[in-house]
Amino acid sequence: MAYTVLARRYRSQSFGDVVGQQPIATTLRNAISGGRTHHAYLFTGTRGVGKTSMARIFARALNAPDTIEDCPKPHDYDQGVYPPEDVQQRMADAIMRGDDLNVIEIDGASNRGVDDARQLIANAGLAPTDNARYKIYIIDEVHMLTKDAFNTLLKVMEEPPEHLKWILCTTEPEKVLPTIQSRCQRFDFRNIATSSIAEHLADVIGREGIKADAAVTHQIARLGNGSMRDALSLLDRLLATGADPLTVELLEQMLGLPPREAVKQLVDGIVAGHPGQALIAADNLLNQGVSQEQMLVALIEHLRHLMLASACGGDSDLIDVDEDTRKAITEQARSFDTPSLVHMIALCENVQRLAKASSTPRALLDAAIARLTLSEKFADLASLVANAEQSPPKA
Repeated sequence: MAYTVLARRYRSQSFGDVVGQQPIATTLRNAISGGRTHHAYLFTGTRGVGKTSMARIFARALNAPDTIEDCPKPHDYDQGVYPPEDVQQRMADAIMRGDDLNVIEIDGASNRGVDDARQLIANAGLAPTDNARYKIYIIDEVHMLTKDAFNTLLKVMEEPPEHLKWILCTTEPEKVLPTIQSRCQRFDFRNIATSSIAEHLADVIGREGIKADAAVTHQIARLGNGSMRDALSLLDRLLATGADPLTVELLEQMLGLPPREAVKQLVDGIVAGHPGQALIAADNLLNQGVSQEQMLVALIEHLRHLMLASACGGDSDLIDVDEDTRKAITEQARSFDTPSLVHMIALCENVQRLAKASSTPRALLDAAIARLTLSEKFADLASLVANAEQSPPKA
């Protein structure tokens, strides 16, 4: 049997399963139970945050309400307008697989012309089959439709038949014509919190029968950058290694990330105020195949966590790391003050930008590392100059 990727195998099957989009799930669920479903919806948000999954769950709740335990029955349920439970279950399974005859999913990128829109309208006029209540069109990446295609859809979206529902999904809502948007109820899907992604990843790993460090699930969640699908894809790559348990070191090797311990040693050299120690640590990172850009990004991120610990305390929710890393950061942050860390981050960011246009980027990097270790001496020199300027001249 062909392998099914995690993002598909663990796709949400009900409103209660949706991760990170509970307000939208609650609104849609209540709209069904209250008989206030709109004829057209616009789901917006970055990739992998649940737009298409929510569209399928919504379609399933409209046409097969008996198959979703956490969905209140529609207001007209007692009027006998829904098919028997066994028919509903077959319909629900087909909807969630994406091959139901009454829930048609269309890729806006490959069906973007006016002729495609006309064909869609012609088919939309046909009544749903198998006793389904609605014919539902889910158009993914709808912003890819041409202007003429959008204009062709306007009339049917403004005065649709009673059996027709539209769910438009897009990552770029600004490209959807205002006239289309005005005919839709819009729902903005937010990026999923790292903690929510990490919790879901831990559940998936457990169901796969694999062991993993808490640190690795948290790191994958952070690399997902708010996208559950991206995080699950990274987990898929990690599982493909066959390792058990999964570790942060394995993830770093697979993705070519700077080792966290090596970055910590670099910062330890900065804490010690020893340029040689810090420069050797930086050179060791580069010799491990880490690019200068990657090293600066990792260093900036580490300094950011130190700054947050210094400014907000080590238990702040802003420090988005696992507990063991949090303890290490809190301990290291005691060696810095907040203004110094702000200066260090600005210095690294400046070198990161200048190095791209420099013929000697390594020299800029080494100079920046040395300056970071000597920050206190630079600060003392600045204080001396400032005091000298403020002191009255001697007679």
